[in-house]
Amino acid sequence: MTARRAGDTATEQGTILLVDDDTNLRGILRANFEVVGFDVVDAPNADAALAALDRARPDAIVLDVLSAGHDGPAVVRRIRTHPQGTHVPLIVLTTGVRAGDAVRALDAGADDVLVKPFAPEEMLARVRGKIKRAAEETGLQPLTKLPANGPIEVEIRRRLAAGAPWSVLYLDLDGFKAFNDAFGFAKGDDVIKLLASTITDAVAKYGEGDAFVGHVGGDDFVVVMRPARAHDVGESIAAVFDREIRRVQRDTRVPYCTVSIAIVNGSRGPATYERIGERAALVKKEAKRRRGSVVVSESELA
Repeated sequence: MTARRAGDTATEQGTILLVDDDTNLRGILRANFEVVGFDVVDAPNADAALAALDRARPDAIVLDVLSAGHDGPAVVRRIRTHPQGTHVPLIVLTTGVRAGDAVRALDAGADDVLVKPFAPEEMLARVRGKIKRAAEETGLQPLTKLPANGPIEVEIRRRLAAGAPWSVLYLDLDGFKAFNDAFGFAKGDDVIKLLASTITDAVAKYGEGDAFVGHVGGDDFVVVMRPARAHDVGESIAAVFDREIRRVQRDTRVPYCTVSIAIVNGSRGPATYERIGERAALVKKEAKRRRGSVVVSESELA
């Protein structure tokens, strides 16, 4: 049975990533979300859920702890270390039979726990509440669902205070205004989303568990990560973006967009939040002087 109040209409409320290996229950949950206007992307297991994170860019994740196998909390931790899963509200479903499931899930990074059986109205209310609170607290960019300026500043200041080695990659598209003028804002949004997914894919592949991806706004992004693989991340982004932009931009009346990537070592040189930004902007300026998609490290300019 699905939950619907009188007068409800199916209006877009966001996207739910639903992780449950029980086909029947997954169908019931999907119906409850869809009837009130959510889009639903479902996954039968944890691996499929992780693969879907970049594609779906969900507003919330609902995970049946039993579908995750014998270690549901480990799956919660895996989601939390994925660049697209660090900030998304995550609600865990459990039977309440296995003692400690709820506590372990919360300790692993879940935001809420629902014990089966539960009323559909309660599930919907909790999911809506978590989505609203996350948007208010984390300051996500609506298009990419990535953290915006506020969380970016918090992360960089946290790294500065910690004192451990870290780097920041500052990314900016070249030729984006001409693309927008030629093809319109909707196609421009597709390019922004392409760059966002290219960045998160590269960070998931080469970054380490504490890497952070942020969307400053427009076509500007940052990655904050340990320095060892920062150049690998940058080179991967440049190569994949150059390949994939040709799928998005079939019409060549304007040149293909490219991406300029500046890398600054936050552990060296003047290291305040403001100075890191100034240093990254200077390196990016040099990157934009060069042709095509390029990666330029501050150390090259010393």
